[in-house]
Amino acid sequence: MTASSRYTRAISSEVGDIERRLQTLQNGLEKLRARSTANARDTADSLGDALSSALLGWSERFRQGASTLGDQSAALGKDAARYGAAALSQISKETEQRPLIAIAVALGIGILIGMATGARAR
Repeated sequence: MTASSRYTRAISSEVGDIERRLQTLQNGLEKLRARSTANARDTADSLGDALSSALLGWSERFRQGASTLGDQSAALGKDAARYGAAALSQISKETEQRPLIAIAVALGIGILIGMATGARAR
């Protein structure tokens, strides 16, 4: 056997070994890609579920807050109407008892409003 045929056989053996190792590496990479794709899909599904749950919770809180705010606004409106009616009744009684004072107060408020709007017009 000549040196060149031994050399060719050694190279052929090494090339075959390299090819087997590359094939093993390629198979491992394909398995890893398949697993990572499945993991990515599972992760995306889990993330979507978590995001959906969080958004649902927030919307429920906003809905409850809006409902509470509406109830509080209605109660405040009723209180304001009740106090306004009571104030109007009291002013009416005071005007009946002291008509000259009521006219003086109205005149004073009119003068103040006239001075305020007259200063702006200039």
